[in-house]
Amino acid sequence: MRPTWVEIDLNSIKTNLETVKSIVGDNVSVLAIVKADAYGHGAVTVSKTLINSGVEKLGVATLEEAMELRESGINHPIIILGGIQKEELDDVIKHGIIPTIYDLKILEELSNAAKKINKNYSYHLKIDTGMSRLGIKHQDLDLFFEKHAKYNNLRLVGLFSHLSMADDISSDYTEMQITLFHESLKRFIELNIEPEYHHLANSAAIQNYPLSHGNMVRPGIMIYGAGAFNGFKLLPVMKLKSKIIQLKLHEKGTSVSYGGTYITDKKSLIATIPIGYADGYLRRLSNKAFVSVNGERAPVVGRVCMDFIMVDVTEINNVNVGDVVTLFGDGNVSLDDVADWAETIPYEIMTLVGKRVHRLFL
Repeated sequence: MRPTWVEIDLNSIKTNLETVKSIVGDNVSVLAIVKADAYGHGAVTVSKTLINSGVEKLGVATLEEAMELRESGINHPIIILGGIQKEELDDVIKHGIIPTIYDLKILEELSNAAKKINKNYSYHLKIDTGMSRLGIKHQDLDLFFEKHAKYNNLRLVGLFSHLSMADDISSDYTEMQITLFHESLKRFIELNIEPEYHHLANSAAIQNYPLSHGNMVRPGIMIYGAGAFNGFKLLPVMKLKSKIIQLKLHEKGTSVSYGGTYITDKKSLIATIPIGYADGYLRRLSNKAFVSVNGERAPVVGRVCMDFIMVDVTEINNVNVGDVVTLFGDGNVSLDDVADWAETIPYEIMTLVGKRVHRLFL
């Protein structure tokens, strides 16, 4: 097997979930987000771990993601939080997957699909409180109520929205979104439509905005050990590793990798590592990142290739072919470090780890 892999610590997932529960309390349900292959961690295994740890519901972005879980034998409630198309609704209903409704046309199409098999069906409604993405606008709710009343084969079981600035621990915009959501929920209750679940809080809001918790929260990045605020401790879950497959001693003035963007400034020992941008190790990490070798940091030199990177290990003691290299996840190089070097966020680093990188579940 190719010597490049990720280690997924399932015990850390359980511990991070317990941290979520300790914040929100026993009366708040958890809708665990496992979209994008559980943020690159392996959706099926992670979902089963979460279910065994007491998670009530699973959240995905697409029908394909939901079907992967169903086909693996998971019968737990699954909510598609992203957009669905008319052509997908028959499969949604057939497999007992809960859709998100975000406009009146989709509501009508869901009703028609359920009528074809003479079945009542439940859904969650997404309202747009300021993300300006999917969802019915607050000012259009009365029109929604009018249309909803015509579809007596549908039951609204969940109301939710999405916070766009919850990473800011003091945001007037987030406070506005929370207020608007509460006003929308109040309007539903006034019209005798009381959703069983109302959920607004993502990982950042779970930690930063207690008034957003509702009776269900949607932790994502927290489960996977990143996105900690306010002193909360989360355990890293993913470690990306490879091995040195060749060592070469180069003279001063040697060009390394494509384009000659790195020239050795002294006699240098360069290691070749079988991981590249096809595995999700971003090209923009070229000449910026460090990796961990034998407990020490070593710089990535030259451009990241599709299948390889080169690392200067001149200063590393006792380095040999076959030594393990940690790209992120240990005490020397964290996920946040790599995200900073790539000028992005940990979400992107996690989800880009490619399918050809073997997942080893611990």
